[in-house]
Amino acid sequence: MSLDSIPEQSATSDITPPTIGPLQRHTHTYDLMRQCIHCGFCLPTCPTYAVLGVEMDSPRGRIYQMQAVAEGRLGITDDFVDHMYCCVGCRACETACPSGVQFGKLIEAAREQIQLTPTETSNHTEIEASNLNGASSETAPKSTPLVLQLLRRFFFDVMLPSRPILSLVFAGLKLYQRSGLQAFAHRSGIFDAINALPTPFQGKLKVPEALMDKAKGDLIPEQLPEITPALGQKRYRVGFISGCIMDQVFHDINEATIRVLTANGCEVITPPQQSCCGALHVHGGEAEHGRELARHNIEVFEQYNCDAIIINSAGCGSTIKEYGHLLRDDPAYAQRAKAFSEKVKDISEFLVGIELNQSMGELPLTVAYHDACHLVHGQKIKQQPRQLLKSIPGLRLVDLKEADWCCGSAGIYNITNQEMANELLERKMKHIAATRASVIATGNPGCMMQIAMGARERGLQIEVMHPIQLLDNAYRAGGTYTLTTQDTTTEKNQQRTLLVGIGIGLLIGILLLRRRKH
Repeated sequence: MSLDSIPEQSATSDITPPTIGPLQRHTHTYDLMRQCIHCGFCLPTCPTYAVLGVEMDSPRGRIYQMQAVAEGRLGITDDFVDHMYCCVGCRACETACPSGVQFGKLIEAAREQIQLTPTETSNHTEIEASNLNGASSETAPKSTPLVLQLLRRFFFDVMLPSRPILSLVFAGLKLYQRSGLQAFAHRSGIFDAINALPTPFQGKLKVPEALMDKAKGDLIPEQLPEITPALGQKRYRVGFISGCIMDQVFHDINEATIRVLTANGCEVITPPQQSCCGALHVHGGEAEHGRELARHNIEVFEQYNCDAIIINSAGCGSTIKEYGHLLRDDPAYAQRAKAFSEKVKDISEFLVGIELNQSMGELPLTVAYHDACHLVHGQKIKQQPRQLLKSIPGLRLVDLKEADWCCGSAGIYNITNQEMANELLERKMKHIAATRASVIATGNPGCMMQIAMGARERGLQIEVMHPIQLLDNAYRAGGTYTLTTQDTTTEKNQQRTLLVGIGIGLLIGILLLRRRKH
């Protein structure tokens, strides 16, 4: 499909423009679209255009399609859905755009519009980037298999917003890995047999499993303390957003973040009643649910009167900083959301902006830094993490070619669009191997999992770490603080494993009973 293949609007058009949703004419989103002058500066920066070479899979091509939908020249066909969900959402085009087009807001609006169309013609949860040869379809959109619709509803409506259910899901994964069941499933061929079954997931189960190579930490992470006092003189009172995936997979990074903040005079507030930030919802077109989560988090953190709200996950931080935009049409929350977003700081952004505690020991490491897309392009934070790494004695920071090029993670893109994500990972790993670094540092959990998987698959002896982990190690090496040994007795672990097993069994039983009733 080319730009010329979309007809100009005419009085005889039989396509009705949207009457609800963000892709309407004479709206804020429509005004954002019209800022694009189709100059093409974005083309060399777009990962999907670099791989496919298809104009409709470039930022300006996607904007042209959005505008055509808003004006009634194009319907929401499978072709339109494919192009919108093929985008990794890296926002590199924003950095390159001379007109300041806010493409991240536009692609999220397009996906929300797709989800607002009737169920029988949309509700796509998995749009594969399988058209690597540039093939496309002009047919009306097909319905999504029921199992994928149910999975989408469970993921967005049940699992992410609920810490207990999210914990049970990840505990089940950890039990699968640690009990020997995973090894048995591979040795016996059961895993390959299930992966080959003619289901919507056929041939697609290996990547999700490979991303979670070895789930670390307790089966169910302990709740972070609500109030952690500053070490020494208190200079700031900061709130901390612990996140969903970050807290389940990288709970140790959250703990390191709190330690580093306290070492820099911060009293850290981690409200136990905080919820998922809504980033994955907004990126995936579930914006209304994202707004509900945003309202909840605003109400929670307003109670604590913090000087700043700290986040250590790039993708989450990008969305939280845009709560003001997300709730712009909500009269009860618009101003509150704007005030909240203005307080949000990435951990590296905050630490560079204060007088940093320099009591660090040496870390004789060679480190390369990968820019998480939503940190460098979404939040415009590029130098701050590098400044922190350079402040660590003994650490040598080396350049990574195309450091700000997407690694293919992009939220859950590496699961839903596996072929394209693989192409991007291959490009990233070639540059990483060339650095000969012993550590790759990056500030987003998705990037960490994706790059670590790439290193394992290629046999590269590289450790993937968050910059805050390196800073935490430096403070410990310098004697600023030491870690206390936690109670990890066999009895305690066995009791927790038993409780988790019972919980998972009950959850599965409830789901099966509900299915039988329907």
